[in-house]
Amino acid sequence: MMKKWVERAVLGGGALVIGVGLGWAVRGVATYPSNIQSVATYDDWRIACPPAATKDQNCRMIEQVMDNRSNQSVLQMAMGTEKGKTVLDVSVPLGVLLTAGVGLSFDDQKEPTVFQFRTCTQSGCIGHLEVDDKVKATFGTAKEGKILVAGMDGKVVAIPVSLKGYPDAARAYSKTESRRNSWFWRLFS
Repeated sequence: MMKKWVERAVLGGGALVIGVGLGWAVRGVATYPSNIQSVATYDDWRIACPPAATKDQNCRMIEQVMDNRSNQSVLQMAMGTEKGKTVLDVSVPLGVLLTAGVGLSFDDQKEPTVFQFRTCTQSGCIGHLEVDDKVKATFGTAKEGKILVAGMDGKVVAIPVSLKGYPDAARAYSKTESRRNSWFWRLFS
């Protein structure tokens, strides 16, 4: 008699644990806000995500550099994923020397990484770089960064960019993209 009581208690406890686990998992998938865009700030960086229901767009880590005097945007960096590769898009106002491209430099790096402009719009020109693991790691460990662009007169201008908050933004970006693109990871949200 005692043996049956113990068996029923163990069976009931196991069923309770499985039920709670399944309920928690269903709650994660069922309540995930797939039609809401989100923005989160990490010091000088922010993560902007379109709704998860939008399959052809991904989140972006963004830093905006503003001119203190005019309160105008001088530069915007947006890092994200395109076709399975990490990319960095740098937007600068019109009036840059397109053939010179864009330079990216960290700390006391002697030779910047140079990449070309992809396009220009009414609001500015956009440089595009496929980011390798080394550059991604440098974003997380460097003390300071600079974007280099040449004006129409050929003079190079170094625009300082803040790396404050990048490591936290990168971790949150990775976690958010996993949840947006996989029902499995939504179980744990």
